[in-house]
Amino acid sequence: MIEASGCLFLSQDTGRVMLQQRSGDTSHPRTWGFFGGKGEGNERPIDILLRELEEEIGIIPDIQKVYPLNKFTSPDKKFVYNTFVVEVVQEFIPQLNNESDGFCWVKIGNWPRPLHNGAKAQLFNKQIIKKIRTIYEDINQH
Repeated sequence: MIEASGCLFLSQDTGRVMLQQRSGDTSHPRTWGFFGGKGEGNERPIDILLRELEEEIGIIPDIQKVYPLNKFTSPDKKFVYNTFVVEVVQEFIPQLNNESDGFCWVKIGNWPRPLHNGAKAQLFNKQIIKKIRTIYEDINQH
């Protein structure tokens, strides 16, 4: 089984989320999706995420909290993708590696195109969007 983890960053101060534009050298080239990748060995989903973030964006900003958002399991049970929301105080500029061609901070629902199919399945799911909005509302109530 292949297990992978990815995230979108949610900025406390703007309520916008950051997405990754995949490199032209990766599978699903130049599509927009989540920062993250595949696990190595017996890593836990959160450990996969943190390792991948360090590889893909260099210095990880001060993370306030990590929220589990969604777990997708393929019909054949051979692939699992864990999606998280990573809360940060403010928007930041990542130091991208060769797996990315770009990044963007966008309002929830104002997605760049073309989206990676896996990201599209989640970002056009009303329940998942409601979860992201609820996380942001909860952040601003404290």
